Amino acid sequence: MAARLEISVANDREAIPEIVAAVTGLIEENGLAPEIAYALELAIDELVTNAISYGYPDGGSGKVTVEVSIDSDRVMLIVRDDGIAFDPLAQAPAPTLEGDVEDRPIGGLGLHLVEAMMDEVAYERREGENRLTCIKRRQPAE
Repeated sequence: MAARLEISVANDREAIPEIVAAVTGLIEENGLAPEIAYALELAIDELVTNAISYGYPDGGSGKVTVEVSIDSDRVMLIVRDDGIAFDPLAQAPAPTLEGDVEDRPIGGLGLHLVEAMMDEVAYERREGENRLTCIKRRQPAE
């Protein structure tokens, strides 16, 4: 049976620790491998921060929802927000990966890391919400 968590918060960066704490509890209860837990926590932090930072350009209020489900073969993360329509997989600028970190323009690296650490990342706009779905495969329990 899958373990599942859904948490919705106001579009405020102060709410990110609440999300991470709830997901960390789910991770611990289900004994996820450290590398999967790290990938999941990094993806949540990055995707929620981006949704809050860029989805509400006029400072409007909104809602961000994080769903996590853990099955024997995979972990699925869905981050939804009711901000402006934006497909970061198609519209975000590619990060600059060459050169000294201090000389690189800001932006894009977090999403690049999420895509590199997850096995699948997909975007869709549905019912007035941005929806980013990330899948991380796991080895079945022995």
